Amino acid sequence: MIKAKPDKKEVKNILLNIFYPLLALSIALAVWAIWAAVKDAPYLVPSPAVVLREFFTLCGEGAFWLDVLRTLARTLFCFAISFAIALGLAALGGLCKPFHRVMSPIVSILRSAPTVAVILILYAFMDKQSMSVVVGFLIAFPVLYSAFYSAIDGVDRGVLDMAKLFKVRASDKIFMIYLPSIAGALFDASRSTLSLTLKVVIAAEILTSLACSIGENIQTSYAAFEISSLFAWTLVAIVFSFVLEGVALILKKIWEATR
Repeated sequence: MIKAKPDKKEVKNILLNIFYPLLALSIALAVWAIWAAVKDAPYLVPSPAVVLREFFTLCGEGAFWLDVLRTLARTLFCFAISFAIALGLAALGGLCKPFHRVMSPIVSILRSAPTVAVILILYAFMDKQSMSVVVGFLIAFPVLYSAFYSAIDGVDRGVLDMAKLFKVRASDKIFMIYLPSIAGALFDASRSTLSLTLKVVIAAEILTSLACSIGENIQTSYAAFEISSLFAWTLVAIVFSFVLEGVALILKKIWEATR
């Protein structure tokens, strides 16, 4: 079987997608290294080499992975709940416009609420474990609901009218019309919201000093004025944000390849 040669334009796009992120990373590291050299105060501004060494030292510790996995578990649990409820309510809003009109102001209020204020308010009423998940839900849900509703509302009405004319079953409408139409939006919204949810969960962990978490390690490093460790744990949060986005992107590519 003869394999088709990759299109030149496609290869160029792939190379550019690799080149520009690497260029941006190189510029950021160069600026950071120059800043550290000019400041010449390792305890205040550690060099990239020092932070990377601290980062890889952390990666070699068993407790590190337990703390990271606990934070990721909270994030994924929170995201899964937000995804399911947002999709269900968005579908209901797509079918019943008055319901969407009721949801719109609620979603707007949740999107406008300052994250830190929400964390401090909930801290007075909830335990630390539950609070980080609830805060993540309150931030992720409105973003997902808006994206999902827009995708559902944007499904081709002509196709839906034709399905109604031919009396297509509800299950077939869902799996043959709605799902293929909104899948791209679901993956794109999930990709950006996953990293947002992780950041919010970590913020809640920091403010509540939740034990055995990325947030607690960031807070502890700050309190002890261990700046290189603080930078390293911040890098951990950034790396795993990219990992979550990457997983969502891979799942999207797999979905597209199977269509």
